[in-house]
Amino acid sequence: MDEYELDLAGQARLEEYLEWIGAILGSDQRRASFATYFMGLVADGHRKSMEPIASRSRPDPRRVGAEHQRIQQFVTDSNWSDRLVRRAAAAYALQALEARGDVEYWIIDDTGFLKQGKHSVGVKRQYTGSAGKVANCQVGVSLTVATDCDHLPIDFELYLPHDWTDDPMRRREAKIPDEIEFKTKHELALQMIDRAIEDGIPKGRVLADAAYGVSSRFRREVGSVKNFLYGTAV
Repeated sequence: MDEYELDLAGQARLEEYLEWIGAILGSDQRRASFATYFMGLVADGHRKSMEPIASRSRPDPRRVGAEHQRIQQFVTDSNWSDRLVRRAAAAYALQALEARGDVEYWIIDDTGFLKQGKHSVGVKRQYTGSAGKVANCQVGVSLTVATDCDHLPIDFELYLPHDWTDDPMRRREAKIPDEIEFKTKHELALQMIDRAIEDGIPKGRVLADAAYGVSSRFRREVGSVKNFLYGTAV
């Protein structure tokens, strides 16, 4: 397959997006590290972890180590709010989505990410619909908004099993914030719905599969926001 190359208009939109998120991040150093990390994620390259991204961004091998440290500091230690960044990213993308049609649906779903080993945050042997079986994986719950012809993921929560939330050593090594407690996938979904309402995301009918629909609490609490949403289909 031929490589995709941005035209001048595409380059302008990319620069606009980086500036949009950069305004949330604040400092020039965080802006630069974000741009490098972002381009590493969306550009060519099979491995998307920090060290390969640093290697691809610096042709001079002598500068790769320093770039890797900068990206790692930005991702793991730098003082910026992922909540504000995700809100800004969603607002930016919604502009393009709504130019093509009105938001009609809010879709709740969860996805498994197959992993080897036991050190990736949240990983354990658990069921994932992605593989259709119990497997060693991480599981994330997502909220996607959709028109009749397009869809846009706007929020995401990593599911942390009790194996992680109740293990002080694992929490310490993974730098899981103290305020993060165990939550079921249904609770994570409701949390994202609350955030979407708070952020003024265009209203839509809530759609979810049977794993959510069988929860009376999920149906009750989604139904309780009927003044904000058109209805539910779970």
